[in-house]
This record gives sequence, structure tokens and C-alpha cells, in this order.
Amino acid sequence: MTHVQDVIASLDFLLDGEDSSIDAHTTCEKAILILAAFFHDVIYNPKSSTNEKDSADLFLQFASELSTTISSSSNQQGDSTSDDNDEQPCTQQHIRNCIMVMQIEECIIATATHISSAGIAHETQNHTLATFLDADMSILGKDVEIYDKYAGCIRREYEFVERNVYCDKRADILESFLPILDQDVASTTTATPVKKHSFIYATDKARLQWEEQARRNLKNEIEM
Repeated sequence: MTHVQDVIASLDFLLDGEDSSIDAHTTCEKAILILAAFFHDVIYNPKSSTNEKDSADLFLQFASELSTTISSSSNQQGDSTSDDNDEQPCTQQHIRNCIMVMQIEECIIATATHISSAGIAHETQNHTLATFLDADMSILGKDVEIYDKYAGCIRREYEFVERNVYCDKRADILESFLPILDQDVASTTTATPVKKHSFIYATDKARLQWEEQARRNLKNEIEM
């Protein structure tokens, strides 16, 4: 639960004040972000490559069961002669037609491709998704002591991986998070994959609060 608590605390920070990317008083937006925070890592297996999809599927199952329960309760309080079909479980496809559910699912799935998703969210002004992804990545921009503790937890989660292999793979992932700099562009050859993002974070508030420290933390861990 610690990560979820951190994400929610970061959401509170990003939503607070006039410089928030979205209206802090919009109940629907808040509900989307909080539910996405609770469900985005509800299924987490370090050996799995489908955690995000599995978590999204579990959320859709929850939403379907909740919708069915609410519908059934409404029918009981209303017309007692309602057709039995009204109480049939909602399908995931039916649930997906709800805009709010679609946005929560989008937030959960987007954590699989954090940096590219954050960039797209910024470019398309998808403020809800941008805010969620920034909150989820806020740990990268925390003080060194907090970040080092986080990095240690990640290593313990992957203790089944040989140290040298882990360090190489971890460095590749962290390097992909770092934005491309002007000198990187000048030295990049056509045979080298080009990064397309200029920032780690998608919202102005997150960039101001965490961007600089996040870059330092990532570089320090890569060099270890």
C-alpha cells in the first residue's frame, strides 16, 4: 500500500492550488485519479509482463460487478415488476462504454509505457492522464534518501535476477526515462534510437517540483 499512498499524496499535491492542470474541485476527475491509483498495481508480479493489463481487467471486473449491484438495487427500490434481464451482469464491453471507466482503464494501461504515454498526454492536453502518470512517477523526483530506499525495494523485488543482469537492464530502463538533451541530438547517428521526450514529467507543476531532482537521481543510480 505504500506506493498507492505515495501516489495519492502526489495527486493531492498536483491537484492543489490554481496551478493545477485540472480543476481540483471536479469530483469526477478526482474519482478517476483515486480509482486509477488504487487499481494500477493491484496485480503485480515481477516475473510477469502483463501486470498493467491484468490490473485493468480486474478493475473492469470490479466496475462491472458494482454496476450490476447498483442496477439491481435500483430495480428493487423501483418497479418490482422489472424484467429479470435488467439484473443480468454487465459485460466488460458495456462497462467500457462509460467515459469514466474508459479513463480509469486508460490510466492503468498507460503505466506500461510511462514516458511515451506522458508525452502523448501532454501533447494532447489529456490533463487527467498526465496528472496520474506524474503522480505515479513522483518517486523519481524525491530526496536522495527516499529515492535510494525505493531503488533498494525494486532490487529486492527482482532478487531472482543475477546482479550483473539486473544492473544492466535497470540502467537501460532508467536511461530511457531521461530526456534527450541538445548535445545528445547532435551526437545521435541514424543507427541509434532517438528519444523523443524533453521531460520526464507531463505537467508543468510536476516538472517544477520533481524534474531536476529526478534527473539527478536517475543519473546517480545509472552510474552506481
